[in-house]
Amino acid sequence: MNHFGEQLRILRENRKMSVNQLAMYSGVSAAGISRIENGKRGVPKPLTIKKLAHALKVPYEDLMLLAGHIEQEQVHEMKPKYESMLKIYQTALQKDVEHLPIFDGNKWERLSAQDISQLNEYFLTLIDQKKANK
Repeated sequence: MNHFGEQLRILRENRKMSVNQLAMYSGVSAAGISRIENGKRGVPKPLTIKKLAHALKVPYEDLMLLAGHIEQEQVHEMKPKYESMLKIYQTALQKDVEHLPIFDGNKWERLSAQDISQLNEYFLTLIDQKKANK
């Protein structure tokens, strides 16, 4: 098994995803994912890595680094933002609400900056209400 394949399997299992689930969320075939994880296929191309990173909710740069496509110096310091987004998604999973449209990145593309600002204001109002109720 190659290093990238091992790391991919660890990431997938840590997220409690099956190969078939990762395939469904990423658009990469289950057979392809299995071959990568088992070292029967070389390191995937950047486009495949991007799909896997998105589905696994990990920084694209981290997987590109693991794959050897980029050097450490090229990795942008986006980790805190990705980790924050991952925490949001993990909370959604714990509360069994990850299926809601708010967690579908494709839906967000349809929103304007003003729409997102309005959602943020509503979110902050809810947080303030929860703090007041404690």
